[in-house]
Amino acid sequence: MHASVDAFVRALLSDHRAPRTAKTYGAILASLFSSRGGDPEPLTTADVEAFLARSRRDGSRRAASARNLDLAAIRSFVAFARRHLGWMIDPTEGIPFVREAPQDPAVLTAAELGRFFEVTARCSRAPARSRNLALVAVLSQVGLRVHEAVGLDLQQVDLEGATLVAVRGKGGTVHDLPLNRPAATLLRAWIDERGERSEEMALFLSARGTRLSIRAVESTIARIRRKMGSAKHITPHTMRHTAATLTLSLGTDLSTVAELLRHSDINTTRRYLHLVDTRRREAVRRLEGTVPISLLSTAPTNTLLYENIPKPSTLTLLERPTSPMRSTLDDEHGLVAA
Repeated sequence: MHASVDAFVRALLSDHRAPRTAKTYGAILASLFSSRGGDPEPLTTADVEAFLARSRRDGSRRAASARNLDLAAIRSFVAFARRHLGWMIDPTEGIPFVREAPQDPAVLTAAELGRFFEVTARCSRAPARSRNLALVAVLSQVGLRVHEAVGLDLQQVDLEGATLVAVRGKGGTVHDLPLNRPAATLLRAWIDERGERSEEMALFLSARGTRLSIRAVESTIARIRRKMGSAKHITPHTMRHTAATLTLSLGTDLSTVAELLRHSDINTTRRYLHLVDTRRREAVRRLEGTVPISLLSTAPTNTLLYENIPKPSTLTLLERPTSPMRSTLDDEHGLVAA
């Protein structure tokens, strides 16, 4: 089945699936068929259920998200096998995804994001310093996925137009994405530092002059988090979550944020709204004038409860909008490079 799995992975890539997704699905399927001893016969429902029910190496139960990822990979392969390999049955039929306990994504406050930039500058040596600052900028200010960031080529950066050109996203989509002033400034500094040190056209280079890998970015972000001393689980995708949450908290409308993050379903963006508690409290507080004060003066009140409700401006100095107009992240976060 090794050749079939390879063909499946190539088909995913040709269908513009993210390279990391294709690689992950391939690894899952290789593990599945290895567990069957290389049996060339088509999968059975019992095979799939046994694979999904397996324990972790330490004997503990696997997370629902891991099981669902396995099932998604197998379902995708079965669809491929029925189209191209002559499979007649679907061994995943009737096997449901399991419900995952809802978990809020880790996000940074504006102050924490500013601190992350400062620690990045302090703990990185040249030329990695300017590269890492530019990398954090495109992740947190533009909301790129990590594979989109490492996939950027030098010619895709239009500094004069403050735009990342033809960024390839999920599903083969292509978008031009705006840069704010900090991102453009930090990218210019890295491009000047990068110079012509390599014939490689990748924007972000490793110390060897090759395209920076996803794993290298993850390791870099993890190292900065440790230096920062944050208890939060900060990954490259945390920067994307942070960009979404902070733009919403600064008053950007939901549809614009969905367009910036390139979500095909606005409900994907809507999940960030409940993280923006200050914005919701302010919206409710604006209704206070609709209740006659005369009624409130005679009504019994729980003073302690009322005093514990956050005041409208619970945003920090870095987070507070300076005008009623839509603000940009660079204005509010104070992240303009020196």
